[in-house]
Amino acid sequence: MFGFIGAGNMVSALVKGAHANGFLTGENCLITDKSGISGPALAKSVAGRYLVSNLEVAKQSDVLVLGVKPQHILAVLAELRSVLETHQPLVISLAAGVKLEDIQMTAGSDVPVLRMMPNVNAAVQASMTAIVPGQNCTDEHIELALKFARTFGEAMQIQESELPIFTALAGCSPAWIFDLIDAFAMAGVKYGISKANASRIVTQAFLGSATLVREATETGTKSTANLIDQVCSPGGTTIAGLLAMQAAGSRHSAVEAVDAAVMQDMILGKK
Repeated sequence: MFGFIGAGNMVSALVKGAHANGFLTGENCLITDKSGISGPALAKSVAGRYLVSNLEVAKQSDVLVLGVKPQHILAVLAELRSVLETHQPLVISLAAGVKLEDIQMTAGSDVPVLRMMPNVNAAVQASMTAIVPGQNCTDEHIELALKFARTFGEAMQIQESELPIFTALAGCSPAWIFDLIDAFAMAGVKYGISKANASRIVTQAFLGSATLVREATETGTKSTANLIDQVCSPGGTTIAGLLAMQAAGSRHSAVEAVDAAVMQDMILGKK
């Protein structure tokens, strides 16, 4: 039985993705939330059950997913501690910046806990998700968490020390990519194409390019540099545009964005 505390946008995306893939059904999905508005609607959409109490959800869950805000998660765990210590479900935290050590200490020393970091693309079952298992997690817990995460995209297991850079590359980058798509679309508008058509053109170019990179990476046949060379004809328009982008600092800007996100993650983690 999967239980979800919180029913915001991220939890909604995860639940709907897992349901669409047949991983979650009405029989194995419990949901509760503080507002009493989003939770019932989400439960109804997947034929799950809505319960009004965090404690009741925790008591009935084998896997408990905490989708509350980071500043509230430890208080929720403290409220549930006695149930968690008795029942010992796998506790999955979606809270950014709240370390395993603090989650473990609050949930109970023997409770299996795990951090999971999906991204906004879970809404279209295309998330890049990381899991970080705690010391009490078994191989079965890890496999179950990965299986769950793969219902709404790709997933990998990493070390907690790698989460800041993972968050930058997977969690923050969609916003940067959206901005880049919008910038290219605006350039299209400059030359007379409607914003809607320009956005459609650029979005498909990004989607196709990402697919080529993924296939080349998985097969090991080409690097991104090889793909760039494949598109850039000598003396052509592509190499002219690429060199202009690089001269304007495109690569440096990408590294600076990652640096800033990692630094901010570290600052937030100290608060």
